[in-house]
This record gives sequence, C-alpha cells and structure tokens, in this order.
Amino acid sequence: MAEQVQMGEITIGPETTVDDAQAQAVTAYADREAVVIGEDRVTFGELGDRIDRLAAGLYKLGLQKGDVVVLLLPTCLEFVYLYWALSKVGAVVAPVNPLSRQAEIAHILADSEAKAVVFAPNVSGNDLMAIMQNVRGDLPNLSHLIVRGDDAPQEMIAFDSLMTSKEPRPPEGINEPDDLWALLYTTGTTGAPKGVMHTHRTAMGQLLGIAKLAAAMTEAPMSQIGSLVKLTLKYGTRYVKSAGKQRAMLALPPLYATGGHYCARSSLLMGDLFIGPEHFHPVWALEMIEREQASTLVATPSMFRLMLDVKDFDRYEKSSLLVVTSSMAYMPPKLAQRVRERFKCPLMIAYGTTEAGGVTATGLSDTTKVATETVGRAASGAEVKIVDNEHNEVPRGEKGEIAVKWAGIMAGYYKAPELTAEVLDDEGWYYSGDLGTMDKEGIFKIVGRKKDMIIRGGQNIYPPEIENLINTHPAVHASAVVGVPSEIYGEAVWAFVVPMEGQTVTPQEVLRHCRKDLTAYKVPSEVRIVDELPMAAGLKVQKYKLRRMAEEERAA
Repeated sequence: MAEQVQMGEITIGPETTVDDAQAQAVTAYADREAVVIGEDRVTFGELGDRIDRLAAGLYKLGLQKGDVVVLLLPTCLEFVYLYWALSKVGAVVAPVNPLSRQAEIAHILADSEAKAVVFAPNVSGNDLMAIMQNVRGDLPNLSHLIVRGDDAPQEMIAFDSLMTSKEPRPPEGINEPDDLWALLYTTGTTGAPKGVMHTHRTAMGQLLGIAKLAAAMTEAPMSQIGSLVKLTLKYGTRYVKSAGKQRAMLALPPLYATGGHYCARSSLLMGDLFIGPEHFHPVWALEMIEREQASTLVATPSMFRLMLDVKDFDRYEKSSLLVVTSSMAYMPPKLAQRVRERFKCPLMIAYGTTEAGGVTATGLSDTTKVATETVGRAASGAEVKIVDNEHNEVPRGEKGEIAVKWAGIMAGYYKAPELTAEVLDDEGWYYSGDLGTMDKEGIFKIVGRKKDMIIRGGQNIYPPEIENLINTHPAVHASAVVGVPSEIYGEAVWAFVVPMEGQTVTPQEVLRHCRKDLTAYKVPSEVRIVDELPMAAGLKVQKYKLRRMAEEERAA
C-alpha cells in the first residue's frame, strides 16, 4: 500500500488527488476559521460550501476535465475558491501575474489553449478589461471570459453568477493521480513564458515532504524535552503556549506567485488559518501579526527588510510567532541575523523552484551559522545532490549544479519536450540551473546561478526577454542586462545599451520603450549607454565585467 501521511487531521498519500484532500479538510476542520484576506473571513465550512457552489457553476458552464483556466487575479477570496473548485471539475488551474502586460498575457492564453480566463477588471492600474477585449478575437479556444464581481459586460460572465447553486454536481472521482492539475507559467531563458506541468501526484508529493518537514521542525522539538527547553530559554514560552491551538500562517507573497499558493495549499490542508494581503505593506503586515496572533510568517527577503525598517517596529506584538520563513529569493546572512534578532524567533530559510517545489530548509534548532548562511537540509523524501556539467556528483564542499529527485518534481514543460529533456533525465533527476555546495553534514548553500536569471524582490527575471525588447528600439544596436546586488530588492536590473552607429538614444527613451511592454518588475532599474559591450571568444558578452562596472559605480 502506498505510504500514507497524517497532515493535521487529514490523511494524504501519493494516490490522493487535490480535490480528495480538499474535501477531507473542509469536513475535518469545518468549524475553524480558514482564510482571512483583508476584511473578509471564512470558516472551513463556509469555504467548502462556496467551493461546491463554484464547482457546480463551472461545470454548468461546460468546463470539462483537462480544460485550462487562467487566473488573472490579485490575492482575494475568489482566487482561493477557484484554486480548489477547478480541480473538482477536473480542470487545470493556471495562475498568472495580473500585472503582466498584454503581449505576455496573450502568449500564455494562446500557448495554454485556455478555455476560460477569470480576471479582475483593473489591478493596480493594469487595465485587464481592455487587454482582454483586445486579445480575445485572436484566441479561438477561449470560450469564457469571467469577470470578478457581480457585473460583467455583454458576452462576459460575472463571477458571482457562478455561485448561485450546488447543482449540477460534477461527477465524483473525476481525477486520477497522474492527471494534470496545474500549469504554472515561468519566464523562459528565451523570453517566452513556459508552462510547468504539475499533476495531482506531484502536488501531493510536495505536500508529503512538507508534512514530514513540519513535523521534524516543529512537532518533534516540542515533544523532545531537551529541544523544548533550549527553545524556551532562547525564545520564551511561546512554544508551550501554542500547544493545542490552531496555527495561523501570514503569507505575504501574492497568491498568483508559486510561493503564495504553495503556502495556501499546505496551510489549509494542515487545518491552519491562512492570512493573505490584498496588497503588501510592511506596517499592515506587522499589524496582522499582532491582530491575528500569527504563528508563522512567510516573506521574501525584500519584504523582511521593509518590515525591519518600519520606524516603530518594536511596538508591535510579535510573541505569537513560532517561526518566520524566507523564500523565493536569496537571503543575505546579515539580513537573516537581523530578522532572527528583531523578530525574536527562529528563521527558516527555504529553497525550491516552480519545477520541484520546496526541497530544502533550515530547522528551528540549527546553529546561527547554518540558520543564516545556508538553505538547510533536504526535505523528507527528497534526494538532492551537487553535480558538474556532465551531471556527475562532485565531492562534498565543491561547487556545482543542484539536482533534485523526488515525488514533487514537475511532469515537464507544457508542449516543450525538448526543454523538458534539458532539465529532466531518464532517472527522474531535475537539474535546477542553481549553483550550490553541500557539506559533510548534508547542509546546502546557494552560491549562484548557472544561467543568467535575476531575482528581484522574489520575482524571477530572465535577461534575454528584456534584451530582446530593448533591441527592437530603432536607435539600439545591442544590449546586455545583468543583475546587480541591491539592499532593497536582492538584485537590481541594469541594462547596458549600445546605440546604432550615427544615432543617439537616452536612458529615458530606453526606459519608456521597456515600460510599454514589460511587467513593471522587469523594467531596468538603471540604463547605461556604452560604446561597446565586452566580448569573449565566440562573440559572447562577458557579463561579469558589466556587473563589476555596475558595482564599482555604486561603490563610488
């Protein structure tokens, strides 16, 4: 029999589907509060009722097993309902950043052959209503445009109208473990977003690892007198006081980001209260820790830095926190130490990817050096190794590419077998492109990236996408984009631009050109006009020289 794991009060295993797990959770925790977003609050019982109503509405609309539904929504209750309801009809959920520009949205809708899209009319000034009206005529597979709220233009559907009845009910047991559950789009190295396929089995594989990791890091130390005494001496009686109480997770990454909905999925299936921000603000985050008595805080390094910089940080009550977790970007050791000292609780630094989920993390009882300078040990059930360019494992302590093998790895890239073959081998190993080391104790450290990806405020940015756009400017001959260390965002985006011979172009013109088609976080922070780019043999740009130039300029 396949291994079964207790996750809170429900039981999951490799054969469990996402809709099975959700049905267990809303029954097991019916009277508990489930979600708080802004001023909206729902219990697990209410959540289950609304998921059933929405599933009936989607089924009545004609959505069938395998249909892809793109979500262009900010963090909101509607996102939570859809995330679970779509699996009840066998549809595939595809969350997309609602701040994306028209070209990127059109590409994803076409590539995924989406049958429906659910969107908010306007998100932070991004006019999604206009975008959808512009692109719908070029998307023959897109049958349903669903607008958040209770009103919709002609030929569109108001979201609220889908939740009026629990009939007709979708068939029970519609999903098999290896059916496609989610399509998570990530920007590719060529600039075109590619879809990461996760099945019900891979989704559960990630949760099985999380359930065991949570037990190892929180429940196990609580049950061991020695560990409990050490934690109490260091952080006070918060662990003793939390015994038997419902945990509350405040997850600051937006739900449309992989880290955001990953937190929501694990939190709700554990029976915890999930708290999400409609819009991130550091003061709001501190207020919510105090108001909701949050036991877990999940944030990116840049979010932590902004919270620590709040003028009256120490006046907010934070003693309910059992652990704070950093993910989605590199955590500098000095910032990690500040987080531990100011929040007065352990910091768990996690490492993962959209393709593989969370695969390593530090623990509550780790030494200061491990807790602030590494990403900890592999999750239960995950094999992680460091390899060279030929995929041979390197000796402990040597730098190489991080490779992962476990049940949570993606099924592949959607409609891209050649890209899949580049990162997944026949034995099931996923090659992440991240560079790291592993010491004799099995502790991992991230030291860089094999490819040129930039991580700005927790968002992945691939320079070719920006370079390709800059190069379309009529006065531009060539460009190169690099990531430069930034205290606020982890990395800043710098663009070096060579004008066409006999022409001139200004940094302001380059930025205006970028803002027309790039999502805001991809727009360069700085633009420098140069006579030429440093080139190596083979006509490859020596980007390390550009980074050095930028760092020297910043230092001056």
